[in-house]
Amino acid sequence: MRIWKIVAGITVLLGSMGCPDTRSGEGDEDDDDSALAQDDDDSTAGDDDDSAPANRPPEITSDPPTPFELTLALPSNFTPDQMFLSSSRTDEVRVYETSDLAFVQSFTHALFSDVNNTLFTYGPNGVAFNERGNLVVAAYSAFVEFSDYGVEYATYPKVTDEATENLLFDRLGNLYTTTATGGSDLLNQYRAVDYAFEQTIMLPAGAGQFTGITFDDGNRLYVASQSDDTIHVAEADATFSTFTWVDTISGGNPRPLEGLQFNGNGDLIVAAGDMAVYDVSTGLRTNSFDSPDDAWPVPVRVDNEGAIYTADYENGTGTAPADIFKFAPDGSSWITRNDPDLFGPFGGAISGTVLAGDPPVEYVYAPTAVDPDGDTLTWTLLAGPVGMTLSPTTGALSWWVTSAQLGSWPVSIQAADGRGGTDVQDYSLEISGS
Repeated sequence: MRIWKIVAGITVLLGSMGCPDTRSGEGDEDDDDSALAQDDDDSTAGDDDDSAPANRPPEITSDPPTPFELTLALPSNFTPDQMFLSSSRTDEVRVYETSDLAFVQSFTHALFSDVNNTLFTYGPNGVAFNERGNLVVAAYSAFVEFSDYGVEYATYPKVTDEATENLLFDRLGNLYTTTATGGSDLLNQYRAVDYAFEQTIMLPAGAGQFTGITFDDGNRLYVASQSDDTIHVAEADATFSTFTWVDTISGGNPRPLEGLQFNGNGDLIVAAGDMAVYDVSTGLRTNSFDSPDDAWPVPVRVDNEGAIYTADYENGTGTAPADIFKFAPDGSSWITRNDPDLFGPFGGAISGTVLAGDPPVEYVYAPTAVDPDGDTLTWTLLAGPVGMTLSPTTGALSWWVTSAQLGSWPVSIQAADGRGGTDVQDYSLEISGS
């Protein structure tokens, strides 16, 4: 038996081995002739192998989108850096420029006046932007989703007809609501796909009269409870289906707890008679500030630069025209404007923000590659941040990003032709807020 080896496409005879041959020399010569003939055959077979074309590896030809600016990627018809306030007693949403609080426009919907009553209970309450960049407003009996100023996208029934003071989205797109003071004291979750009611989240004993709600950059939900003057903290599982109450933050403010919102530094801003700042790691109130004209602040929002916004409920009943405030990030200065047509502001939202509690933005990369042999390619994500996915057939890369992901993330993708040929693309994905 002969031993052959393929070295760089060349067939080399290493030698032969076998049992001793007891035949005569003539037979040996015949054997030698046969061996030479076999050598020729083997050589010919080797030449045939050499003539087969070598596999040529694929090549990734596209460049990944980086840096990725969250505010530019928001898929919205609403102009960035505008504040949206629900005027619960006049059944409309009023819009202002965040730069100087100048009034821009207002719009309404038939469901805002579904019940013919001027009480705040029946008008629009909580407002928030979803992952589509649309504005969702809580009316008395339903949620109204707007794709543009005053343009209805869809409506969704609420599990109970009642005022919904605040609403919020998690990073999977699920919607959360608290009922207004004097309501049913329920914290409800509606599923992301169609805003159908999913569950009522049970709260600790003694909690009630829920107002502000917000998420941090992770899975923690913060709920303001006026009944025990406490902010209750729940830890959600990865699917946001189970919530475990893990911490509390005491109030101790001039007035009951109202709106909540995290700023870019991880501080929790709370409206409670004045504007309070909490370090959630210690539960301590680290700062407070306010304007003398801020009678009863209710909604709280923070923009990408850290400026803090609120509107007051004026005399506590919302029957007097409300003031709107914009505070410097440290509260040291502010501007204010009274809107004679804003009554009973509950919910507030700012277009184009990418802070904790805001909806995530999808990072998408559709890589392209060529294979000289026309082989079908398989894609693999070799390295990337948690939550990033890649289609093995198309290579389409997706990652839902929030302000928690600001910074630099190493990513590595591979295209393989199934015959040993591969190409790898490594890059640094830069995520910026603006």
